[in-house]
Amino acid sequence: RFLANMLAGVLSIDCVLLVVAADDGPRPQTLEHLDVLELIGVHEITAVVTKIDRVERGRADAVAAETGALLAAAGFPKAAIFPVSSRTGEGISALAGHLQKSAHAAPRSRATASASGLFRMPIDRAFTLPGIGLVVTGTIAAGSVATGDRLVLSPQGTPVRVRGLHGHNRPIEAAATGGRCAINLAGSFPEGGEPRRGDWILAAERHAPTTRLDLSLRVSRFAEAPLRDGLPVHLHLGTTDTVGRAAVLGSREIAPGESGFVQLDLEHPLGALSGDRAVLRDHAARHTLAGGRVVDPFAPRRGRRQPARLAVLGALATTDPARALARLLAVEGEVDLAQFALARNLAPSELDRLTETGEFLCIGPARAPIALTPERLAALGDKVADALGAWHQAQPDALGPSRPVLITQLRGAAPEAALEAALDALAGAGRVVRQGPIWRLPEHQPRLTRSDERLWERVHPLLAAADLRAPRIRELAVALGLTPEAVERFLSRAERLGRVARVADNRFFLPETLATLAEIARELADSSPDGTFTAATFKDRCGVGRNLAIQILEYFDKAGATRRMGDTRIVLRGSEVFA
Repeated sequence: RFLANMLAGVLSIDCVLLVVAADDGPRPQTLEHLDVLELIGVHEITAVVTKIDRVERGRADAVAAETGALLAAAGFPKAAIFPVSSRTGEGISALAGHLQKSAHAAPRSRATASASGLFRMPIDRAFTLPGIGLVVTGTIAAGSVATGDRLVLSPQGTPVRVRGLHGHNRPIEAAATGGRCAINLAGSFPEGGEPRRGDWILAAERHAPTTRLDLSLRVSRFAEAPLRDGLPVHLHLGTTDTVGRAAVLGSREIAPGESGFVQLDLEHPLGALSGDRAVLRDHAARHTLAGGRVVDPFAPRRGRRQPARLAVLGALATTDPARALARLLAVEGEVDLAQFALARNLAPSELDRLTETGEFLCIGPARAPIALTPERLAALGDKVADALGAWHQAQPDALGPSRPVLITQLRGAAPEAALEAALDALAGAGRVVRQGPIWRLPEHQPRLTRSDERLWERVHPLLAAADLRAPRIRELAVALGLTPEAVERFLSRAERLGRVARVADNRFFLPETLATLAEIARELADSSPDGTFTAATFKDRCGVGRNLAIQILEYFDKAGATRRMGDTRIVLRGSEVFA
């Protein structure tokens, strides 16, 4: 009956005081608590044998020896043991000195450790005080919090504001990793959505509830049977106690005392991240089955037992972020750095340090960077070149695909930013050629027929003279003395060779005209405080009609030059798409 409360507190603690009464000796709950401490890898245990005034000296020595043997078997052979009596005061000063030394060492250890990421705290109590309001308490798992901070209640996703903080029964302005903290919160909670034990208070960037996660676990030495695939279990993580089903990866079971990877499918979402301690108990919550840490909080279900996935888990199980990233790149060749930072709760400054010192390429936009090895970039380049070759073989009379079409065709092979980097690397090496928005292999050079070339010599001046407003097909037909159908067929053939681009059903634009229009979009975005522009400002600047302006911008979105965000747009690649 004591274990539920013990698990709600010990999963965030590094130093533990194990108390054993001299008259009782180690009890079943002592063994179970020690088993949990062994499984989750607590750093330091101090044992205290109490009530030594109530027994003979020999009995106290025997209990201390038995406790020492249990600690050694659990992996703590050097744990300090203090026999004490609260009545006579024997041993109290020695214990107090030891605890003071440990207390002074803890802040120094945290100060020399790497930055602890963004704020996260599991809630162990929630209550309301008259004149104060809602208060939640817990042990801060990562980061720091200060009065006025805006946070999120997870997994509900409810925004909250910190009205005040208390630590050790006194008001404080801020609190950090490892500290006990009471937080006075202000927020609007739906019915049934108030904070409770098991929820998390955290930075908004770390709100990412999950119902499936991979863990690295060690099965208890005292387990009566192996941890088997498909077993229903209780998961204790943070202050959460939730149920789920275990899928043993790599094999179908893990023997007592052995370690392995396990995937859990949970009934309810929780706010787990990589490195969080976890304990599994049986479905009836009577026996401790296993303990360890979260390896991947966003685990995929598909291919979870494949050797490649197990190699990824082996890399992710590395505690140090830099070494984990290096191992992951060695296995996969590419890593989504934003997802990596989220899973490991790396602050932006920590991620920056990783990208500065790593022996890899960092590509993509700042909001979604990707780490890529040179070998992986070369392999992706070969895939891109092969895809272009296949395109040319299937459509020998077309110049080639546009960048968005080519990237879409290969999207399953790698993230978009990685494919674009591979395409740019190929262009730099001369293995592919870009003509306006079209990409091709150097040896692929389809041409217009002689009659089409003569007609192009008449059409090109008409398109160029129109400035930023390309003429309609019927207007070109009148000027050329041809039928609109014949002009449309010709322009479609010219488009396949990259001479023009169809922006609307009745208009074709020259690539250089599109480049000029895209440059106008970039200038508008650069002159805006938030880096965006609207269709209205674009229309006014270009001097074209509203419908045509929207058609041009929609074409830019499709070509990857811009991206729509609500009623505004941002510039991605701009005029370089068409140059």
